[in-house]
Amino acid sequence: MDKRDDFDFLLDENFISWRLVQTKELDEYWENFLIENPDLEKAFREAIYRFEAVRINHYPLSVADKRDIYRIVLNDISRRERRRKLSRVYSVAAVFLAGMLFLLYFALFKGNDRPLFMENTDIIIGQTLPQEEVYLISAGEKINLSNHSRIDLVEEGTILVTDSTQKKELLLTESSLNKLVVPYGKRSNLTLSDGTEIWLNSGTQLDFPSRFSGRTRDIYLDGEIFIHVTHNRDMPFIVHMQGVDVHVQGTSFNISAYRDEVKKTVVLVDGKVLVETDDNRTVEMIPNDKIDITDREISKEVVNVSEYISWKSGVLEFNKTPMSEILRKVGRYYNVQFEEAPEVELNARTCSGKLFLSTNLDSVMTSVSILSSTTYSRNDDLIQISKK
Repeated sequence: MDKRDDFDFLLDENFISWRLVQTKELDEYWENFLIENPDLEKAFREAIYRFEAVRINHYPLSVADKRDIYRIVLNDISRRERRRKLSRVYSVAAVFLAGMLFLLYFALFKGNDRPLFMENTDIIIGQTLPQEEVYLISAGEKINLSNHSRIDLVEEGTILVTDSTQKKELLLTESSLNKLVVPYGKRSNLTLSDGTEIWLNSGTQLDFPSRFSGRTRDIYLDGEIFIHVTHNRDMPFIVHMQGVDVHVQGTSFNISAYRDEVKKTVVLVDGKVLVETDDNRTVEMIPNDKIDITDREISKEVVNVSEYISWKSGVLEFNKTPMSEILRKVGRYYNVQFEEAPEVELNARTCSGKLFLSTNLDSVMTSVSILSSTTYSRNDDLIQISKK
């Protein structure tokens, strides 16, 4: 250890390790250190005081700060697994210590420039999240459903729920809208009372009536659906989203309108639709049109529609798609949260190809790594994607 007047113990990992996990060996080490370096005793005592003054467990961390901790911890895991020199118990303790070292450093030096070991832009971190159930809310009552359940409105106020093991009939309210909630990691299918078929992607909420009455057929969307609307010239069909309405007669199209995303996307497979925004902007669409809608503008282009609707068949198609977009879609499908930090260079890497969405996350992520020429590793619920 260098001996100098401005030596800062709070930047020394041996010192921090000793204050976090005090052992007889470390106590003796620092006693001998002070005997050999009496001129540093004042700085040493001051460092102990400052360390004890930091209440780590009460320090607020932003999302970005937590992301940095994840990166440090996973890097530590990877190094230790590759070396295979330490026991499992010691590895767990070391990983915990790595996180604590970062927390202490951040709490003591928040506002200063971050250290170089945090500037790794070649790694994307992900975390698998707890699974939730698909459910239906009708008249305030919550009804849990199985993943991939098929829901058919067979009579006014009656639905038939079909899953892999059984069929059952349920009664819905006719006085208010029903809400079908499909969380991340789950999918579902719904047939409305007029025969309109809807495929609901992960992370979607759909409000719909038990039967349609009045001059229009109205549903309300937050998320992504593929929909085939039954034709009825006398009763137009309207999909309502936040700030946007899609007016149709009989047609098939895909809508991606997640509340937490700035952009909404409509892709028309067949038929004809009219898209109208709250500020009275309108766009007519014909087959193979795609429009993107933001608060400020609407853009339209001709696309290969299969890239936008293949998810309902368990396939994702990519054509020079950024890694960040691929991971966003995969993350929704499997309930995995990936970081989207723009400074991570891998997020900008583009890929092309098809990804078959099996039930095995590791198999899918291995395919992603092949498409993107990256390395994939997983430790329990933590995922790391890095350059080869």
